[in-house]
Amino acid sequence: MEKRLADPRIKSQYLKEVERLFQGAKGDPKHERDLQRLHDSYGTGRFKKQAKAYIKKYGLPEDWGALILMLDLEGETQIVIDVMEKLLEISTQLPGPKKKGLKSKLRTLGLTTKDMAIAEVAQEIAEEI
Repeated sequence: MEKRLADPRIKSQYLKEVERLFQGAKGDPKHERDLQRLHDSYGTGRFKKQAKAYIKKYGLPEDWGALILMLDLEGETQIVIDVMEKLLEISTQLPGPKKKGLKSKLRTLGLTTKDMAIAEVAQEIAEEI
């Protein structure tokens, strides 16, 4: 086994397979397709259904763009709050313009939503970023 891992190609392939195992369902080749479906459904009547199906199968996305889209899920208070908390976690890794855009999006959400729980969390997280 050690001799085979000395070959950089085989080692690289082996490491990709191991990484895929640790990713769980997100390591499944279908994940990219499902993530694209989520993006493609934004702005349509299918978006809420696609988002809920994605979350049920994979959990919250790691993709910043998909998380931003999920902020618009009306009537899904807990999902939106979880998404905002996830965005706060990854905000430290975002470049300045994206961080500024996220802060603006959260402030706007906090002012425009009818859901008081979402409004409160959005304002708190916007201040933390």
